[in-house]
Amino acid sequence: MDNARRTTAQKFIVAGYFVIFVGTLIEVIWQISNQYFQQSWRVDVDTFSIVFASFAAIIAWWFLSRIVAETSSQTSLIRKAYFGLALQALLLSSNFVLFLTGLPNLSWGSASTWGYCVGTISTAIGFFLMATSYPTSETTSDKFVVKP
Repeated sequence: MDNARRTTAQKFIVAGYFVIFVGTLIEVIWQISNQYFQQSWRVDVDTFSIVFASFAAIIAWWFLSRIVAETSSQTSLIRKAYFGLALQALLLSSNFVLFLTGLPNLSWGSASTWGYCVGTISTAIGFFLMATSYPTSETTSDKFVVKP
């Protein structure tokens, strides 16, 4: 396993979720400063839950990206999972890119959309790098153990 690639991948993943968090936080601050709150408690809860969920994703992916596979079957599964996550993030980022090219509104109110766009691109790169940091099943054995 390429530890330098894993470290770089982890930085891309965490940075992507951090950008999403900052984008959602900026939009909430903008909404508070423009007094968009207190219209409905459901909208308020939804808005704040997105910020806290974004922060929780930073913490979760910090730890999840440090998981080490011990056997070739685990390595195969984790590679497939990271490739799937990379594909998911790539498809999500393509939606945001298409949306933002049609409506290139760079404002405080669109910060979360820009955050999701840049963040999902970063996480897609990180997930792809993480998947490729694990050796293929032909180069691993069942005794494969890596110390972090």
